[in-house]
Amino acid sequence: MNLGPDRLIEDLRNLGYEVNQVTVGTGVIFAVIPAYEIVAGKFIGRIIDLGIQCTANFPMSVHAAIHIKADPQLYEPKDNIPTVRNVTASALGPEWRYWSKNFCWNGEKSARRLVSQINSIFENA
Repeated sequence: MNLGPDRLIEDLRNLGYEVNQVTVGTGVIFAVIPAYEIVAGKFIGRIIDLGIQCTANFPMSVHAAIHIKADPQLYEPKDNIPTVRNVTASALGPEWRYWSKNFCWNGEKSARRLVSQINSIFENA
């Protein structure tokens, strides 16, 4: 069974997304979807770059965050609300923001479900 970054990137491509593999200086690998359209919530219709930090054993686990590059940014760290929203700097660079999110990763473990949960983050942003 194929696990890890290659699996996540392949599965996202099979869902129809353009995906780039980006490795930062620390060796951490991200699946980056350029021109990702937000489909729900207050940011509906916004086009962003979406980064997903890869785990070594995807789909068995996922990282508890998404990374957003938008102009203007959707949220900044000053917009944080305790227990609701935590936005910080991203390892992808200064133009990116890290949104902390603990995914409920019980049940189906797939890129389709991950994208669904990401869409829910935007819906509830």
